[in-house]
Amino acid sequence: MFWRCNTFDQGLPLYLTRVIKLTDVCTCIRIERAVQYHPSTDCGRMSSSEQLMQMIKGYLGVHTINKWTLSKSPLDGLGLFATEDIAAGEVIFVDKPLIFGPRAGANLPRGCTVCSTLDSDTFFKCSSCALLLCSEKCQNTNVHRDDCNIISRWINKVPMEEVDVTIMSRSLAVIRVLLLNENELELLATLEAHKQPQHGFEVKALREYFEIPEEEEKLMLLACRIYDTNAYQMAVNYGKREMSMRGLYPVACRMNSICVPNVRYSFNGNNDMIVAAVKPIRAGSEINTCYSGLLWGTPARQMHLKRTKHFICKCERCADPTERGTLLSALKCFNNGCRGSLISTKPLISTAAWRCLECDIRIPSKNIFAVQNALGSMLAMLEFKSFNDLENFLLHRVTNFIPKTNQIVVDLQIRFIFGTEDIGLKELSESRLALKESLCRGVLRVVAALGLGDAHHRGLLLYHLHATLAERARRCPDLYEDLKPEIESTIEQAYNILRDDISAPPDLELRRRYLGPGSDKPHEERFFILDS
Repeated sequence: MFWRCNTFDQGLPLYLTRVIKLTDVCTCIRIERAVQYHPSTDCGRMSSSEQLMQMIKGYLGVHTINKWTLSKSPLDGLGLFATEDIAAGEVIFVDKPLIFGPRAGANLPRGCTVCSTLDSDTFFKCSSCALLLCSEKCQNTNVHRDDCNIISRWINKVPMEEVDVTIMSRSLAVIRVLLLNENELELLATLEAHKQPQHGFEVKALREYFEIPEEEEKLMLLACRIYDTNAYQMAVNYGKREMSMRGLYPVACRMNSICVPNVRYSFNGNNDMIVAAVKPIRAGSEINTCYSGLLWGTPARQMHLKRTKHFICKCERCADPTERGTLLSALKCFNNGCRGSLISTKPLISTAAWRCLECDIRIPSKNIFAVQNALGSMLAMLEFKSFNDLENFLLHRVTNFIPKTNQIVVDLQIRFIFGTEDIGLKELSESRLALKESLCRGVLRVVAALGLGDAHHRGLLLYHLHATLAERARRCPDLYEDLKPEIESTIEQAYNILRDDISAPPDLELRRRYLGPGSDKPHEERFFILDS
């Protein structure tokens, strides 16, 4: 059973059917009515899905809508469905954000609210709006002027120098809802909003510093709740230290969540979201994404979804105690001398006992929760001061506590694989190079076993496997002919998954040109990019 993300017939506030007065433009925007969902109609009117498709087409403009539509989900409400067969790798749609801004997490680092940089010696607070900036150039942009014009018209409760820049950064995304035009507000009004009281802290925090007009406060509060229900974390440019951002994408947020999705998404330099198929999708099939970590175990995914999205996923993967044989959630057996792994007897029931695959011992769920909490606390406290510390913990310590299949081990393996970039492949010892290759292959097997297709994770892992093999060939030219087929195929596959993605490695295309299939570069030039 899958879960339906967005509905039209629940939770739409009454004030959206009344006048919303936006004082910055001295005009009244009237939303005649919130779009309501009607599964069918016999009176000649367009159904709500047809109305919404028209609104989306108007919003996306030149972006083409060819192979998908909004339709009633077998579960509840509307979902995205393929109208034609879609091939693996094919772009299904390109979405653009209604609003976006810095993520609201309390412990996230804060940077320039225009360019997002985290590294600057010249940060200063705007005297008119208290937003953090890194330069006069950023202060003079239209982006900052728009933000500043909204905030500076509010009446201050405290001097501007006492306004917390962190609160302003965390609130900026929802402040920007006040910049939306009438059509964009109508589209916003079609999105589901969480009702729980913890949503909307950004507006509550702003009240400490400003007197905000009631209508604007209500609209920002709605934006908070819609954001927390639908927003996506946006990718940052590869290798750059930038503030983490989130965006509200009105098409992408219609996708329902399952834990083996059939699409991946990436971002280009214009903040557009590009959604592509990771496997063939048959006409009439629902188009699904995943709202949690693809390489997390079931308990971690369920906890995240319950805490942030307020639902429990019941998809096929969540119902499988072995997670397609990957055992990502498995713990070491509590029985002395047993080398077996513990897995849940009924993953969809949190109170169900766990059992050992070897000795069949049963462990109450409360004991399992205690171990999981302890492991979570341990992982949160880990700070690897050097690459050596990470390697030592991965190879010699972590598997004393948990099986090598557990998601924590997989996460550390990925950190090792990606962390070698900071050292440089040329500086890696032979043993570390061999370890990186082995880990790449191992995590790729996990991705394949889960049925994730050409997911973003797979693209990055293929890139790193390629880089490892190419480095081996650079060190031992006699190996090149034997390694050539895999060197070429891995970079070609990585390129097809990661191209046009701002988070892709910057030398992706160069490597494909020199080391990919069909390269016409002379043999002596093939590896010059590795020596540079």
